[in-house]
Amino acid sequence: ESGSPDLPAYLEALRDRIGSPSLVLCLDSGCLDHERLWVTTSLRGMAAGTLRVDILTEGVHSGEASGAVPSSFRIIRQLLDRLEDSATGRMLLPEL
Repeated sequence: ESGSPDLPAYLEALRDRIGSPSLVLCLDSGCLDHERLWVTTSLRGMAAGTLRVDILTEGVHSGEASGAVPSSFRIIRQLLDRLEDSATGRMLLPEL
């Protein structure tokens, strides 16, 4: 989420307990109450980007090129299959 207008007030209210943090990594999680500090060890995330696959520089009739011209969808699927098992959703790169 962008912005956190209430964060400075919480940091000030908790100053005696947490000091003056020089780095805050994530506050996008829930808690059971506001009397204690809670630690989140895992969050789901999202990545956004643009993946462009150029196949041809001009249009070709499907009757002339079908089967000879690679499918851009299949190329993208093959690239994504390197990152994630499409059948299970399991991430294949340890870094992810």
